[in-house]
Amino acid sequence: MRSVHNVTRLAMGSGLAIYGVIMSLAWHYYPRIGQPGIILNHGIAFGLFSHFPQFGVIMATAAVIGLLVIMLWRMPSVRLPVAWILAGAIGNWTDRLLWGGVVDYWQLRPYPYIFNLADLVIRFGFIWLVIQAYRQFRKEDSLWASRSKV
Repeated sequence: MRSVHNVTRLAMGSGLAIYGVIMSLAWHYYPRIGQPGIILNHGIAFGLFSHFPQFGVIMATAAVIGLLVIMLWRMPSVRLPVAWILAGAIGNWTDRLLWGGVVDYWQLRPYPYIFNLADLVIRFGFIWLVIQAYRQFRKEDSLWASRSKV
């Protein structure tokens, strides 16, 4: 039980720290919107759905955040990656609430899209989540295989 509490503390601490860095960068780059490589993205990923009303995007993001919070508390084995995804999602959601879009400020050539730290954290957290889920399923599968041999 103690290790679950340690993972929870680590997940919450790292998530809050990541959120703080995401918001610091957003506040830093927001006044520079319009300069080369710095935009206010009204869409979701890669500018998709930018023609949708921001209220709808904000509400959809809030629903995803709610699901992630449920996962965070009900699935201890994936708390760290979910906390990172949640930090990125809340960072982008906060940008939408403050400015009506997400502040994107990084572009790596030849990659044509502009993105931000929250996007990277969400992607990294998702990859980490898939790996954790795969490991968990393999462990459970091997448990079932060993029980069926008895």
